[in-house]
Amino acid sequence: MRSPEACGKLGATDLVNATMSSGSAIFLGMAAALCWGASASSATIKSLPGKHGGVTIQISGRFTTGDADAFISEVKQATAAGKYIENVQLDSAGGKLLEGVKLAGAIREGKISTTVGQGAVCASACFLAFAAGDPKFVDHSAQIGVHKASHEGGRETVLSGVATVSMAHFAKELGVPSAIITRMMMTPPTKIVWLSSGDLQSMGVKMAGPPAQARPVATDQLPVQQTPAEFASLAALTPQARAAPKSASAWNEFIDNAAKLSADQNEGNAALSRLCQPELKNCVLGLAYLLVDGRQGLAVVIQDANGKTVRREVCEFNRSDDVRICVDWDSGAKHRDTKNTKGDWIQIARE
Repeated sequence: MRSPEACGKLGATDLVNATMSSGSAIFLGMAAALCWGASASSATIKSLPGKHGGVTIQISGRFTTGDADAFISEVKQATAAGKYIENVQLDSAGGKLLEGVKLAGAIREGKISTTVGQGAVCASACFLAFAAGDPKFVDHSAQIGVHKASHEGGRETVLSGVATVSMAHFAKELGVPSAIITRMMMTPPTKIVWLSSGDLQSMGVKMAGPPAQARPVATDQLPVQQTPAEFASLAALTPQARAAPKSASAWNEFIDNAAKLSADQNEGNAALSRLCQPELKNCVLGLAYLLVDGRQGLAVVIQDANGKTVRREVCEFNRSDDVRICVDWDSGAKHRDTKNTKGDWIQIARE
């Protein structure tokens, strides 16, 4: 696994100019870059003869400033020579978000197919470029990964949180399923979620090569496979009851299952929301889903003003939706809340 390093900071002017050729502005006013091991060296971009008389463009290495322009230049040269672009082959651990956005825009506008070949990796900002392809191909031995955006130094900040939300909206425009987008938004920039063959097929990806062993959905260990129904009781969420207490992979697994469940219950779109409260200096990211008995469940991530996660909770509501019991994922502490006449939640008991 590649270790994350510092990401470059994007200026507001650059972001205003980060538009799709169709004219829709992307990530306007955002000042963060998505990275997974970004470095100072540019990606290697080269054109090769295609299999059907056209041109295949290979992009390998981490995305840095100017790489998207270099790609567009290769496309223009091929077009001037009377050639069409058959495919874009990707092998990149990510890099600057702006370059990934611009690459995705050019690929989508040109209706070019994308491929992540045998043993290749496409993660972080590269995922957007891959998702823009039409059609998309992945070898079973390849790895496709997602996570949140980060500010310079790999830090999570309020601005990087805005970047993540904007990135999620863009991914939705590219046809990425809601369950995958949710995992992207829930995974810290220092971690990465590798998508399974099933995840990729839900994006319409065509798989090639012999099937590989199941990929991990988190970076630290293989998860225990569980169905969403197994998470329907808060009793299963306390550290004493979980197989891996305080485990990042256990949280990722839970969010993965909850996101799929929520998407199934909401016509393919997980019920994901974000609310920032300046007076409390925090932002709350929530994922709602229905439990097996029809009551509402809610997974919550609370971040401080610097974007650092300060609490992770899972809540169950009563049938009237006016009382809820929440459990802290990391400590197992529980509290009971009730809704007042203004619709605000007030804590009435703590265990």
